[in-house]
Amino acid sequence: MKPLLIKSIGMSLLSPIIIGSVLGLYYGVLLEQPIWSVFVGLLMSAIANAHIVGLAMAAFVVPGYLLMHKYNKVQYSAVLTLGMLGGAVFSYLLTASSGGGFVVNTIMAALAAGLFLFSLRRFA
Repeated sequence: MKPLLIKSIGMSLLSPIIIGSVLGLYYGVLLEQPIWSVFVGLLMSAIANAHIVGLAMAAFVVPGYLLMHKYNKVQYSAVLTLGMLGGAVFSYLLTASSGGGFVVNTIMAALAAGLFLFSLRRFA
């Protein structure tokens, strides 16, 4: 079980790269600025906020999943909700109390929880 959890947690840490790339491409095309500078700026900003994802995974998602797994009551929606809740709590406490940064960090943590669940199923 431990190697599977380690692989899944590692896979979930790809979430900032995915979110940063998608937002970078979107705003790079949308804004009338050089695409490369907007893309790299948003990608680096998402990677700089990756600590929110790590904290949400460590404090909410993995303990919640292990508790649900212990009682054979794993619900994917509950794990995703724990990811979003963890992202919102740590984003509010550490980075942004409101605005776009708060929303992006929360979505990034929820995507990390989804990648965690996907890789648990994929590698099992």
